[in-house]
Amino acid sequence: MSEIKKMWLIFLCGSKCIFEMRALLPKGGDGQLPKSIIKHFRGVDFPNTASLRAAFEHEALRLNSIGYNIYIVMNPIRSDFPCKSAAHDDDIEYRDLLLVDIDRASKTECPASDVELGATKQVADDVSEYLSACGWGDPVQVMSGNGYHLYYNLREVPNTPETKRFCESVLKCLAARFNTPEVKIDTSVFNASRITKVPGTVMRKGDETAERPFRKAVVL
Repeated sequence: MSEIKKMWLIFLCGSKCIFEMRALLPKGGDGQLPKSIIKHFRGVDFPNTASLRAAFEHEALRLNSIGYNIYIVMNPIRSDFPCKSAAHDDDIEYRDLLLVDIDRASKTECPASDVELGATKQVADDVSEYLSACGWGDPVQVMSGNGYHLYYNLREVPNTPETKRFCESVLKCLAARFNTPEVKIDTSVFNASRITKVPGTVMRKGDETAERPFRKAVVL
């Protein structure tokens, strides 16, 4: 299975799905290109889910190849969304995922070194072990390019203010327990319309060097 196809191990895909792709040009990218591109892929516009997935994958890889970082709205968008602008929290049908985003505490303007990436992996493993013991089950783990993402299935939790507060409190509790001087858990990724990196695409940030290379986000 190619890396980008593994994204469907995380994100639900059905005949009524709407996927929002956001292609963002990193700082210092080609000045001739738009800074951002938003594209929607509606299940009703395709003969089957396989063709919907293929269209998303193809466009993600095409835009990534010309310099964009590629993101997806991670929770399901309402089937009546007009697809004329970026989705907001009220446009999310329900919460399907909780994202635990583990990154470096410093030097975030450039790619991570192998040592920094290893430190985030250790915290990711610690968080996963802790939440498993708390009954959360095993997450889908992604090396995001410069850190690690843990995706937990919330099983169609209603998109309500109470759910938003719950997700925020979980992230803050995890940060208080597991943050180190070198690694932090992002406590800002609790909103329903949160975008997240598309596995199988290269993430670019700052200047690439031998010690700090651009990496492809991969599902582990």
